[in-house]
Amino acid sequence: MPNRLDIEITSQSDESSYTWRSAGAREPKGTVPAKILPNDVSIGDVLRVEADFMIDGIEITSVLPTKSKKDNPEILEILGSGKDASGVTTSLIPKGKKRGRNNNNKRQQNGTRKPNEKRKSQNKKGSPERKNRKPYRSPRGKRLKASKKYRNEYVASLPETHKPLARQLIGSTIPNLRKTIDKMSLPHGFPEAILDYAEELNQQLKVAEWLDKADAIEENVESIDLQDFRSVVASSGRWAKSHQAIAVKERLENKLNERIDLDHKEWLSSIQAALNDEKTVRALNLSSRSPKAGAQLPEIVTNQLIEQASRALNEQSSAYRWAIVLEAVAFSPVREKINPNGLPSTITDELKETIAKHGERVPQIANLFN
Repeated sequence: MPNRLDIEITSQSDESSYTWRSAGAREPKGTVPAKILPNDVSIGDVLRVEADFMIDGIEITSVLPTKSKKDNPEILEILGSGKDASGVTTSLIPKGKKRGRNNNNKRQQNGTRKPNEKRKSQNKKGSPERKNRKPYRSPRGKRLKASKKYRNEYVASLPETHKPLARQLIGSTIPNLRKTIDKMSLPHGFPEAILDYAEELNQQLKVAEWLDKADAIEENVESIDLQDFRSVVASSGRWAKSHQAIAVKERLENKLNERIDLDHKEWLSSIQAALNDEKTVRALNLSSRSPKAGAQLPEIVTNQLIEQASRALNEQSSAYRWAIVLEAVAFSPVREKINPNGLPSTITDELKETIAKHGERVPQIANLFN
């Protein structure tokens, strides 16, 4: 969930970025792309922004609109009920009855909690070492949501007596249909004939559903999730049989190659940007998620990754920081070439668990702790 903070624009690095710092303070500070700032921004402006707090720094994601100042305060008019009522009420207690004051007794019976217990439990939960870190997952694109255009058209083209069988197959399978038929009392030979025809219907329904998915892909080629894109293209060999489907298949294959090349360039740019900002963990995580299978990192990027990762693993880094960097290194393509500059002064149980978990992937680092 993004955090909000006030920043002050301090200078303009170039046409594409500005530098900022926290309003009224020296730290934190960083850079922000010019494209997300207002067009009339100037040095010294204070803006309200949303930002993601990463391990390697703060990344500004959006600028919030400024609130307009109101000249007069908002006033609520109290109308009341219109009835006159006394401001004080009294309640008489009969003689012989006294109000019980058992609050102290109840506290003694229930037991009081030590004042430091709550504070200790909060500190224990809030400490970064005890938080369960989630593994890095590359952001996904727009998920595939296919329409039912071709499927509905095919069902509508069937004879009325065949439509119930087609609707039965939608969202079901042939084995389930066979179980349903076995429970019915049909003349000899009817179940086999129905199942044979159901096989043909099912094939045509699958082709229509594939066309619906392909149509959704073509409408969102640039933003659709790459995994869904590949899945539809991979299944085209089974369902693209007609001339129309084959033509769609060829178009999708060409667009998939173009999309992979584009995503690969953006992937390399993201890694280089993270390296330039010395966001080592982010760069390592990105390097492990190549959109093009078997693609190699450029030599310059590889050397920068090795240098920054080795430098991040030093004796001055905390055990918590060491564990985070080590986990990112374990899944990067340069993991076998990383040699730490030093070992942490304190080795915690969490760091030992991380080493035991990923030691097989980075044996040269795991051996340093033996």
